[in-house]
Amino acid sequence: MDIKTTKSVLFWQSIDILIRKPHLINKRLWGCIPLRKYICQVIECNWELALQDMKLGNSIEVDSFMAILFDKTKLKPISGLDTQNHSDTIEVILIELLPKTYTESHAYQLICLKKKVQAVTFYNVTPIQNNQNLCPNFIYSFQLLNEEITMNANSDSDSKSYLWLLKNVLPQVIRWTNQPVISQGNTSAIKDSLTLVPNDEYYRKYNYLKLKYGKEMVKIWPECTDPIKFVYEDVAIATYLLLLWDSKNLNGLTKSVSFVDVGCGNGLLVYILTKEGHKGLGVDVRKRKIWNMYEEDIKLEETTVTPENIQMFSGFDWIIGNHSDELTPWIPVMTAKSSYNCSFFLLPCCAYNFDGTKYQRQNSSKSQYNEYLDYIYKLCEDCGFHTEMDRLKIPSTKRICLIGRRRKYMENEYDKYQTTISYLVDNKNTVIRNEHEHLEINGFKTRDPIEKVRNCTQIDKSIIESIIKNITTFLLDGCNFIDEWTPGKELHIFELIKVIPQDKLNVLKAECGGIQTLLKNNHHIFKVQNGKVTLRQPKSIEETTKNIKKQGKSNSIIKLQVRPCWFYNNHPQGCPLSDTSCSFLHTRS
Repeated sequence: MDIKTTKSVLFWQSIDILIRKPHLINKRLWGCIPLRKYICQVIECNWELALQDMKLGNSIEVDSFMAILFDKTKLKPISGLDTQNHSDTIEVILIELLPKTYTESHAYQLICLKKKVQAVTFYNVTPIQNNQNLCPNFIYSFQLLNEEITMNANSDSDSKSYLWLLKNVLPQVIRWTNQPVISQGNTSAIKDSLTLVPNDEYYRKYNYLKLKYGKEMVKIWPECTDPIKFVYEDVAIATYLLLLWDSKNLNGLTKSVSFVDVGCGNGLLVYILTKEGHKGLGVDVRKRKIWNMYEEDIKLEETTVTPENIQMFSGFDWIIGNHSDELTPWIPVMTAKSSYNCSFFLLPCCAYNFDGTKYQRQNSSKSQYNEYLDYIYKLCEDCGFHTEMDRLKIPSTKRICLIGRRRKYMENEYDKYQTTISYLVDNKNTVIRNEHEHLEINGFKTRDPIEKVRNCTQIDKSIIESIIKNITTFLLDGCNFIDEWTPGKELHIFELIKVIPQDKLNVLKAECGGIQTLLKNNHHIFKVQNGKVTLRQPKSIEETTKNIKKQGKSNSIIKLQVRPCWFYNNHPQGCPLSDTSCSFLHTRS
């Protein structure tokens, strides 16, 4: 393939991404739905004139819209076989643009691809009264000409839409053309999101569930995790599963599916799926606060899942492993041993082996995540599943799921295949010894039911005091202590690392957030803003009381002049406030 041909191929690959995934550039979009696609023999016509009075108000009118277009332009769709006999063809694509904000108007674009002249043109065919703001209202095009990509637009050069095309879209198309993505491994086959469910139905159902469950759940979220991420991620996964399970009875009702969510965490996925008519159970090694807020019909159990009790899940239609961590490789095994008709949904996150140890990357040419996906994919195949993979639309970088709905063997071979699976597990499992913080069962290391506190509050007090002294000495080094009171230098957090001894730094690294968490825990001493640290200016009783009132809290929530003033005891200039005005107690420690 010569350079010119390669450039052409890469250009059309870039245009394909632009058409199929406009949300990658346009942040107003959730995505798009292709409504129609035709290949036609080129006939000279004035497209702008033909489309001047043609508008598409909704997807119901698509066929009549295209019929009028073909009549006006005299274009005639040709079949795939006939295209081989025509060197000069035009591809016509009609798409519906879906807004990220569900209540906004949809937009419709007609796209014409002329392969012979290496050009693609976009026409907005949305009625003016719809007031769409998802795509430019004017005609614009991209063309590969003399190995360069150019853009033309029927618009004023200072309009917002034109500048957006010029500064955002055109450079991205050029980048895609110059830097093609190199695919490798099983994960390379996943080019699109939501390939196993209808996108239009997903869009409608996701927004329906988001309004029904999401908004209220975000308001009452009792966990310390980010509700925006965790709530809407579970809404998205629930949407996907509901569409995956959407097989109808003869009377038009959706069949009820029985499921178990292994490592269910907050249980929200179980809650939504149950409320939407399915029979489910969620199990986790540790109960969460939110469990008490669900109704009695939401079945959640605090239990430890091990290789010895995986048979407890037999009888379910589906086994779900949503970020199931050390149980991830066991999900296809559990499913295979449950029954011939049992299926699984698996969303791997943290990489673990069969024995509960962390998975170690072996191929440096791949990321650990991609290598682990390939490892789990092969494991699912070895367990006898025709394994499907898909990319979810969730607020997470790890969003590739694996689904096992069909077996590679006949039902009468089920018992025989169990021997193969047992042999597979025995070969992969290893014996773990001297792991006192975890439960040992057949070499499998489970998670501790009591979650370790890792917020720097359990570190030895002398170590914390030593680290604080290291940091404050560094911040105050070289400062003028003769004139007015000084909070010291303002330094970036990463600069503080070099003043903390390595042994104490290792203690911090074992905690969630490390040095940042320690600084936050001691916010009465340190002020952290925009990644920079300085000593905090001590606050008076009056200032503290005003802040409490602004936050709508009672004065009794924070007790004043109880804790010793750190500055009074440790700052070279002492505390700049008097004994009676400082909100902390001036007493020698």
